[in-house]
Amino acid sequence: MDVLKVLSGPEYTLFSKALTEANLVDKINSLNAVTVFPLSNAAMGTLAGKSPEALKATLMTHVLPGYYDDKKLVECMGSQTPIETLYQSSGLAQGNQGYIKVQLINEGEVVIGSAAQAPGTVYDAGMVQFVAREPEVISAIELTKPIAVPGIDNLYNNVKLPLAALTADDAMSPSALAPSPAPSSSDASRLCMGLLAAASASAAFILAL
Repeated sequence: MDVLKVLSGPEYTLFSKALTEANLVDKINSLNAVTVFPLSNAAMGTLAGKSPEALKATLMTHVLPGYYDDKKLVECMGSQTPIETLYQSSGLAQGNQGYIKVQLINEGEVVIGSAAQAPGTVYDAGMVQFVAREPEVISAIELTKPIAVPGIDNLYNNVKLPLAALTADDAMSPSALAPSPAPSSSDASRLCMGLLAAASASAAFILAL
C-alpha cells in the first residue's frame, strides 16, 4: 500500500506534501488497513497558520486505522460509535480528541466531526467523493473541510510558527507548504527563550511519532 500513490491526483498535492513533511507516510503505509480523509488543495488553505505540530495533529485525525467505506461509516453513525483516529495513538489526545463520529444531515448528507465536540454540535466536514477504495485495505474519501478538533491547537500555542497562506494556485509550486527559511541566530535565540519547556517537550514528542 502506498498512500501517496493513492493520493497522486493534482487536486491533493498539498495534502500529500503535508503528510510527507509531517513524517506520516511510512506510518500510514505500515497499517494493515487504513482510511484516509484527504482534502483538496483549496480546503488545505484553511490550515494555513497552524504550527507544524498542530498541522501534524490535525492530519492524524484524518487517518483511521482500519477500513471504513460509506456503508461501514453509516453503521457507526447508527450506533453512535466513536471511531478511533491515528491521533489517539499519539498519546497526546485529551478526552475524545482522538475520535470522530458520523452524522446524517440535510436529508441524506453524511458528515464527519470530532467526538470532542459539544453534544448537539452539527458537524460540517462533508464527504465529497471516494478517491480510492480497495476493500479491507484502503479507503480514501475526500472531505469538504478539515475536521475541527476542539482544543487541539492550544496544545501547541507556545511553539507556533505561522505558515505562509496557502491557495489552490500554490498547489503545484514546489514552495507550497515548504519550510520557512532558517531564522538568524539572534532570532532563534529569542524564539527559544520564549518557549515553555512543557510545550517544547510535547511538540518534540509528536514530531517524533
